[in-house]
Amino acid sequence: MKVLAIGAHPDDIEIFMYGLLCLLKKNNIEIFMIIATDGSLGGKKYNNLIQLRKDESIEALKRIGIPKFLNLPDSRLGDEYSHKDKLRHEIDEISPDLIITHYHEDYHSDHRNLSKLVKDISSHNFPVLYCDTMMGINFLPNFYFDISEFFEEKKEAILNHQSQKPDRFIKLIELMNGYRSAQCNAKFGSFAEAYFFNSSFPFANINNILPQTIKIRKFDIDGNYGFL
Repeated sequence: MKVLAIGAHPDDIEIFMYGLLCLLKKNNIEIFMIIATDGSLGGKKYNNLIQLRKDESIEALKRIGIPKFLNLPDSRLGDEYSHKDKLRHEIDEISPDLIITHYHEDYHSDHRNLSKLVKDISSHNFPVLYCDTMMGINFLPNFYFDISEFFEEKKEAILNHQSQKPDRFIKLIELMNGYRSAQCNAKFGSFAEAYFFNSSFPFANINNILPQTIKIRKFDIDGNYGFL
């Protein structure tokens, strides 16, 4: 089995998809990663920001694999048809059993445009699983994965992106992944990543590819089972 994760910018895979990729790798799934844009607008105080962000990504993702950089222009993803051609070439070459990428209603135009490009390219050939949006806005998950065992590793990966002031993203994932876990009534201090899959022919079900979803714990007035 092959899974391809596609992030719009350096650090997106770490923030939104890292825990699930760790679970998949643990299950002996072959992981491929693509970073679409060069991240050149993610800060102004570095003269060599593009190369710096590449180096940060390689270090951050080394436990999972080596990402492929498409070097498309930051904040202008999808402006030219050649962007779609370049992305299509990489997807077809890998021929994954599943693609994970951004949701089409996320906050950043590159996230939204990448989502639409991937969906168009995938068509009826590859199933697409969408990761959570920034702060979960406009996102209704139907898959939750317990990433607690990999949460410290996820934080370490994000902290490699020193050019991006990563402490703020550590607070973000503590909030988001903690909340997604609490939605399933998991114990306080556990963490989950949330995803959405829209079934379409011939991909009515992708459970054979994915790891076990988080255990849902019943509500108990004495708090014996979970968060509540």
